[in-house]
Amino acid sequence: MKRPLSSIIFALLFLPAFIISAYCAETPAPAPVIKAVTASSVINNNTPEKAVDNNIKMRWESELKDNQWIQVEFEQPVDLYGIEIKWETAAAYRYKILGSADGATWQTLAEINDGNEGEDIKLNFKEKATCKFVKIDCLERATAWGFSIWETEFKTDKPYKNIPRRLSIPKGKTFFAVKQEKGKYWFTGPDGERFISKGVNAVLGKDGAVLPNSEYYDVSSKYKDYGEWARNAIKRLKNLDFNTIGSWSDPATFFYDMPFTVMLGIPSTSDHRLVDVFDPLFDERAEQDVAGRCRRFKDAKYLLGYFIENELPWYGDVGWYTGHASTLLDEYAKLPESAAGRQKLAEFLKEKYGKSVDEFMHTRGAAAKEARELFAGVIAERYFSTVCGLIKKYDPNHLILGVRFANNAPDEVAKACGKYCDVVSVNYYCKDMKVNKELLDNFYFLGQKPVLITEFSYRATENNSGDKNTRGADVTVKTQQERAEGFNKYVTQMMGFPYVTGYHWFQYFDESPQGRDFDGENSDYGIVDIHDNEYGPLTAEMKKVNAAADVVHKKSAVPYPDKLVETGGYAKVNNKDIKRESELFCDIKSIDVEKLSAWADSSTTAGIKFSGPDLKCVIDTGSGWGCGFGVPCQVKTVNGDGSFDFQGLKGIRIKMSLAEGMPFSLFINESGAGDLGKVKYDGINGADGESFASESNDGTGKVETYEFPFDRFTIRNMYGNQGGNKTLDLQAVRNIDLYFPGNGGTGECDIYEVTLY
Repeated sequence: MKRPLSSIIFALLFLPAFIISAYCAETPAPAPVIKAVTASSVINNNTPEKAVDNNIKMRWESELKDNQWIQVEFEQPVDLYGIEIKWETAAAYRYKILGSADGATWQTLAEINDGNEGEDIKLNFKEKATCKFVKIDCLERATAWGFSIWETEFKTDKPYKNIPRRLSIPKGKTFFAVKQEKGKYWFTGPDGERFISKGVNAVLGKDGAVLPNSEYYDVSSKYKDYGEWARNAIKRLKNLDFNTIGSWSDPATFFYDMPFTVMLGIPSTSDHRLVDVFDPLFDERAEQDVAGRCRRFKDAKYLLGYFIENELPWYGDVGWYTGHASTLLDEYAKLPESAAGRQKLAEFLKEKYGKSVDEFMHTRGAAAKEARELFAGVIAERYFSTVCGLIKKYDPNHLILGVRFANNAPDEVAKACGKYCDVVSVNYYCKDMKVNKELLDNFYFLGQKPVLITEFSYRATENNSGDKNTRGADVTVKTQQERAEGFNKYVTQMMGFPYVTGYHWFQYFDESPQGRDFDGENSDYGIVDIHDNEYGPLTAEMKKVNAAADVVHKKSAVPYPDKLVETGGYAKVNNKDIKRESELFCDIKSIDVEKLSAWADSSTTAGIKFSGPDLKCVIDTGSGWGCGFGVPCQVKTVNGDGSFDFQGLKGIRIKMSLAEGMPFSLFINESGAGDLGKVKYDGINGADGESFASESNDGTGKVETYEFPFDRFTIRNMYGNQGGNKTLDLQAVRNIDLYFPGNGGTGECDIYEVTLY
């Protein structure tokens, strides 16, 4: 997937807000002199004075709680006629403007009970008020986050004139649903008409995730206000036969007759978003977040449904399986013994395996693998039952659209999602344009709910924004015409599945060529460039394919899956039944460490520094996917392409010392192995370019000998040929890598001996 999707999702939701009310040109009133600005709370160094500094790029931001406030004290009492507040996306749904002469006794000057995200609102007071203090009392949040204000103006000469009518979200009595009709799943609208959801993510007038002095998409100045911008954007999307506003789009698009989606972001307050869901505090925070968010949209006519979250770390540290060591079970084992989640894990392990947590953490093999998969399901059951129950409590009218899995999910997690959600949503990028039928069939078979594709895209080296495409999901093609072909092939295949109810393209505009401010992503994903010009070949194809999608879906003849396709488990091994003696894999003392090269997640601190004369290194695993290096092989049975013949051998053995608790594993790459999505994987001697991962181990801080039998390797889904024979072809092994997954800390590794046995 495209990114440590746990860090991508939080930054997008705090993009600069879009102003909903019209600009009303008036002669600026004299600004009162401010003595002090205070607030109930502050986070991210967004201090309260930034809400009155006349700088629209700076803001105040509160804690993620209701009942917060920001207060201004003037040098002298001031006559006030009104106030203007430029809210960030994290706005207040209910709030009051209070005035006071002494800071002790307060009167209500104005009150709002239907605030909008990103709203620029002008309010006239019922009568002139003379105040030394003004407080904005933020009672209830409009989002799952806190309260945030870009700028505040105090009207001191006269009331505002010609304040435009505030927009409100259209309300309805009937809402969207999903249904199965004549063997196919569809969404149905408030009018009962069936349709496929064709959406675009991040429909915004300005890219806010940018670096200083960079080039980026911003067309807000082209329009008199963001209502006009929103109407124009919706008109463009409808012209291309899209019919849904996808995730992370501006709230200004919610006021029209276009179906839209809302990201709840539950939980919103935990460093690790799935630890600890058994803590009563999780329930309390989830209810606060859901209640504040859903009450606003309960009667919204055009709300398609809620996404609970995006790419949650169901595999432990990230949302996709990489062969890394960390799992949710391991994360819960790190909790204090008094923590509810640690107690739940102890109860699970005792009942299922008769072991304590500490005893189990030394367990290896099939039982350990099974326990980690099952415990992920225990967590998912708790998570989905709690959050979905709260959503239905506060908004029984709208669909729950899942959690946007990052390409895959543990089986038990997919089951729990389907049990409680109306749709199983999946972010699925497909570089080779050959949709993985087994992957999608399994999502439907496990969840027994229709599938919604919530992220996919293609990017081209030929683009008008100057995007280098060096960061982000690697779905790179050469030309814009190839992007169009990718959209056609992807959507046409998806519409062939009877259970797929829609697809959402990522995203509306190209990213900045200088990269996003939080992860450097610099991709040509847009249907428009940073100058707001459409990519003609792409949009022409989108219009054609979108118009035909419902018909393709209706006529599809692909059957429903009748069984689970086993995609995990140990790979078969192509080995000869011959006797072969153990042999040295590499002579450690002969290695020139200066010629060794490591690979690492360059978006973090990850890296490896080697030292001699033996194979020693200092490892920093970083906070992303980690790092690794290829262990030099000196076996004499070498093929014509430099790969090695290991047939007749059972496995590889490494004598090494590694920092205590640092996880590691081995990767084996066949001849021809390469990045996902290659057109061909040209191996030798029958090898087909697959990649395999061993079971994970942890360092002990002591010299240990680790064995890795070849028949205990699994197929990797992040590298190599995904359409291969699912067999470890020992007759042509290209290389063996030592891998250290991210979030494993820093430490030393000394390798003393590597042999084959």
